[in-house]
Amino acid sequence: MMRSRELPNEVQQALAAADRKPGWNNRPRSVKRFDLDGCLLYVVPYRCWAYRRQELRAAAWQESQRQG
Repeated sequence: MMRSRELPNEVQQALAAADRKPGWNNRPRSVKRFDLDGCLLYVVPYRCWAYRRQELRAAAWQESQRQG
């Protein structure tokens, strides 16, 4: 897929501020949020996005073990 135009400066600045570089398994899992004049831009590390369902299942299992 080819982008037809450049990203707006505010989006480029937000992505630069998120400081995302190769090495997804070595960086913090924090999700960064930027407000771009009424539009929210979320920068989510791959590790956080990819393992979310697994973490939810594990948390539910742990909670069921505590209750029963």
